[in-house]
Amino acid sequence: MHTPDAQGYIPFIHNYCDRRCERCRFVRQCRVGALDVDDVGEAEDAVADETPEDLRKRLMKLMGLSEEDMAALDAAEEEQENGPADPVEDAREKAEMAEWKREREALDRQVDAHPLSGMGSTYLDLVHAWIEAREEALKARGVQLHHRMGVDIPAELHTPEVLVLSEAVQEVLWFHTMIHVKLQRALHGKLDDDDDDPVQSDWNGTAKVCVDAVDRSIAAWETFVELLPEEADDALPMQELLRRIRKGLDAEFPDALTFIRPGFDAHMGG
Repeated sequence: MHTPDAQGYIPFIHNYCDRRCERCRFVRQCRVGALDVDDVGEAEDAVADETPEDLRKRLMKLMGLSEEDMAALDAAEEEQENGPADPVEDAREKAEMAEWKREREALDRQVDAHPLSGMGSTYLDLVHAWIEAREEALKARGVQLHHRMGVDIPAELHTPEVLVLSEAVQEVLWFHTMIHVKLQRALHGKLDDDDDDPVQSDWNGTAKVCVDAVDRSIAAWETFVELLPEEADDALPMQELLRRIRKGLDAEFPDALTFIRPGFDAHMGG
């Protein structure tokens, strides 16, 4: 699972990472990461201004497709669109789609009702409200809320303490959305499990990513409170919620840490 494919990419490595591509040692061996670092420095509206031809090239690079592959896909799509309609087949497809939607809606309700899902959503909302109330004050201290948005901070504010504080805040902000999303995905996968391996399953790998995000968020909050002790009381609910999420992950996904992630956990497989 750690061996690069013919294009030099490690298969599926992007499914089990923290998506901080600019820091990843495997970025050039990841289809998603290679695209992300190529985008660094582009204008914010660059993607929106891309032509269909540009988007086609990005898809080809992401999927490792050649011009011949794309031509074959185009031909198959055209044949399907122009082919004669089959009322029986259309009815069957509609019935299957309706049944799939019913099953997905039922699964969504199960996931939403799970305590971990509720805690993840609550944590996301708490962090959003917390940073919204402090964003300007933190910036005034010289805190860089995003690694690509700090050029306007005066040089005299770039002290070692502020740099550490910036890193802690960035960790919190980066992971607060990811924790909620990954919790939902892991729960979806477990409830709708069709993997043969109970350990090397996608939902177990997703849970491992979530565990890492929670642990790093807990550490980030501890650093933040150490540097700004006046924030300790307001940070306490979020710290406690993270501890509960971590405990819930251990209970719901006891084998998560045993999952071997492509690339990242190569040492575990040898």
